[in-house]
Amino acid sequence: MGLCLLVLAIVAGCAPARFRANPQLQEKVHSIKTVAIMPPSIKLYALSIGGNTQLMDEPTAPAEQIVAATIEKELERHAGVVFKPFPSPTAILATSSDLAAVGLKDELQDTQALFEAVSASVILHTYKPEDAPDQRFPEKLKNFDYSLGPEVQRLAKLANADVLLFISGVDHISTGGRKAVMSGVALLCTAGFLVNPIQAAMCLASLSGRAILRAALVDATTGALLWYNIGSGVSLTSLDQATDLAEQVFQDFPLGTRPTRKEHDQGAWPIGLGPR
Repeated sequence: MGLCLLVLAIVAGCAPARFRANPQLQEKVHSIKTVAIMPPSIKLYALSIGGNTQLMDEPTAPAEQIVAATIEKELERHAGVVFKPFPSPTAILATSSDLAAVGLKDELQDTQALFEAVSASVILHTYKPEDAPDQRFPEKLKNFDYSLGPEVQRLAKLANADVLLFISGVDHISTGGRKAVMSGVALLCTAGFLVNPIQAAMCLASLSGRAILRAALVDATTGALLWYNIGSGVSLTSLDQATDLAEQVFQDFPLGTRPTRKEHDQGAWPIGLGPR
């Protein structure tokens, strides 16, 4: 959970424009015509009264479906590039005689685990959290050259895509006991609104379980991370709030032409902010 806390420290209260880009991105961006959206990997954590977290055993499929749907919807706004979900292992095995299709499920899991490990390094060495030691590597900031390795070529071939879009997320959900306690605290926060609206808003924000979303464009030939971004929001299990978070993460997406995004106050507190 240390990585999750680090990400929250980085993005809490900050503007969403925190993407990282490989030096080759501008050279390659014009040749990218097809993007395969990899199956999202979402982890849910229970957030207790004392603020401790524990990985939840319940299935994450509903949250992964919500995230996949919101990202596909968001990317529909980027014209000029074809975005398509990575085909299911079952569909690939039914239509392909390629030996790479054998063991695809395990390969997807291994590659996703590798992405998580690389993502941890990206966050640790190219971002600086507030009130924490600076562990950034100047060379990594200057030359963002992280990679998943050329082994991703097999996945890209099966998807018939120029790049792969990897997505992972973490959501913290308050337990019943925490919700009960925080409801009372929320009343105190609200009561102080007329005295100090800013502190009251910060108080309410601190009660909410937070959600983290990470996305990366990965070159189909080399495995290089061409573009990477992170964002923090309220929930990945709520369609509306997951949609807001996806919009935040892909605000600076480098592919396709995007119409003017809807106007909204980036400094406003999200609707429904409170204990979950």
